[in-house]
Amino acid sequence: MTITATIFILSILTALITFIAIPFVRKLSVKVGAVDVPKSKRKIHKFNVPYAGLAVFLSFFIVVLIYDHSSIQIIGLLSGCLVLAVVGFLDDLFEISSAARILGQLVAAIIVISVGIRVDIIGNFGNGNDGLFSLGAFSIPFTLCWIVGITNAIRILDGLDGLVSGVIGIVAATLGVVDLITGRPETAVLCFILSASAFSFLPSNFSNNQKRKVFLGDVGSNFLGFAIAVVAIMGTAKTAAAFSMVIPILVLFVPIFDTLFAIVRRTLAGKSPFEADRLHLHFRIMDSGLGQRKATLIIYGITILLSIISILLAGQNGKLAIVIFVLTVSAFLTVLWKFGLIKTVTDKK
Repeated sequence: MTITATIFILSILTALITFIAIPFVRKLSVKVGAVDVPKSKRKIHKFNVPYAGLAVFLSFFIVVLIYDHSSIQIIGLLSGCLVLAVVGFLDDLFEISSAARILGQLVAAIIVISVGIRVDIIGNFGNGNDGLFSLGAFSIPFTLCWIVGITNAIRILDGLDGLVSGVIGIVAATLGVVDLITGRPETAVLCFILSASAFSFLPSNFSNNQKRKVFLGDVGSNFLGFAIAVVAIMGTAKTAAAFSMVIPILVLFVPIFDTLFAIVRRTLAGKSPFEADRLHLHFRIMDSGLGQRKATLIIYGITILLSIISILLAGQNGKLAIVIFVLTVSAFLTVLWKFGLIKTVTDKK
């Protein structure tokens, strides 16, 4: 079977499993009390919504096992995903502390690192050794920071209907295309399976029917964040090219920037970096008068644009890739600043 047929068949299977699993997971969530109750001003919905992100995890887990159940790295990936799914489900049920959540993320990250999934090289502006720089002893801490950082960035991004599912679907598909371009078809399959699991959640997440609507919850957002961070390492970040980490950072730049800016913003305000607020990029766009659905579509558009640039970078040399990366990021930040979407304090009423 060709790699194209494999990707198509497994992606369809993933979507079908997600569709079938969502109603059952929804009923389970209602039964055990894993439900989002709109208590705070940050909540946009008006009625209780069950968490069903477990369906996304299950579809990915099952289909990846069908694809490959013997590779030690696949077993490590799925084991880490399982840990994050359990931690996320407990968070949805009991609202565990930030420390407990991060501990679970660290355990999951250590599992995948122990099976050899780590960032060993990064680009060094194309100077010497084909534009590559070995991280050496810093490989493990760098990989830990990447996995935990991206996992939390995606969790924080989960503020609007369909936002995380759509963004991860786009990003995973993009990384899959890049992996095919750079000769890593086995990892491309994982990316497209993840993309299918994320995209297939959208209809139920976007639904306005109180009897059908579901949220990802922490079980879904934690899993998707962890999975995209790890498959990025397994594929693009392992490519022996100077753009090895440029592409994952660029295609995930929206959640990365939003999280880093939130940490700086809260720290400058004398607050905990983990304290929630309504100053995230998606809330700023929505509060500008565009509404929730348009805000989500705008972030989709930004992610698609960054994805197209990332795919084009896959065929470029190190120096040009870095130049394009810097110009793209600079343009992105300039646009956000010009339209007043970067805020450090809440607007006065």
